[in-house]
Amino acid sequence: MFGGDTLDRSMFHLKNNEISEPIIVYSCTDKGRVRQYNDDYHGYFIANDKEIINKRGSIFAIADGVGGCAAGNVASAEAVNVLLQEYYFGSHSEKIPERFKNAFQHTAIHLYDLSTGTNTAFHNMKCTLSALLIKHDKFFITHVGDSKIFLIRSNKMIQLTKDHSLVGKLVRLGFITQEEARVHPNKNIILKALGDRPIMPPDFYSGKVVPGDIFCLVTDGMLEHATEDELKEFIQNDNSQEGLKRTVGQLNDRGGFDNMTIMTVKVDEA
Repeated sequence: MFGGDTLDRSMFHLKNNEISEPIIVYSCTDKGRVRQYNDDYHGYFIANDKEIINKRGSIFAIADGVGGCAAGNVASAEAVNVLLQEYYFGSHSEKIPERFKNAFQHTAIHLYDLSTGTNTAFHNMKCTLSALLIKHDKFFITHVGDSKIFLIRSNKMIQLTKDHSLVGKLVRLGFITQEEARVHPNKNIILKALGDRPIMPPDFYSGKVVPGDIFCLVTDGMLEHATEDELKEFIQNDNSQEGLKRTVGQLNDRGGFDNMTIMTVKVDEA
């Protein structure tokens, strides 16, 4: 559909001062202190056209190239940008949940085609992909991998996504605790990622948006050196652009063993 060429890595980014909607978005990405490249990628689209916003809503997405696989930076950029293109411009159902899931599935096919195509540089490339759609007073999430989407509401932070990782499964089964998962020797084993196979139905979640909600999208590197409670405190203290940069800087000072990306999406009014 889009061939084997990579897409413009910034085509869907908009500056905050161009957005008149009651959604405030800030983000920060960093390769850390150890990795040579940044395999994380994030993007969002908030249309300037009110008709598009009312019809399609706004999407925020984050992806992480799977470590040890080829072209992780290409995989993550392709995943985010193709998802946005498919959702807004693809020939899919007008029903929002189906359209969102179909766009995700077409993105999975695109990644698989690249990873098994003639360009050997892309062979076996994989990535996580977690996407948040906000339309009026509802939110929808499509998700594969171990990147995470949190919701901060009423001074509580809850994880809205399920980790498709070995340690995530062990935690859910009650074999290890969250703290043990952070230092587990197999914490980097991913059980499900885009590029694994052509048919990749995402986890799907939906719910109501409440004024004051802060959604937080992170790759797993953000929690390499911080607990979820610390992350919540960082965001609540200062979720501005400079605040997110300072948070990433602090985590780099603790080791910066992995790429780190964080995006906060604050809803000022429903």
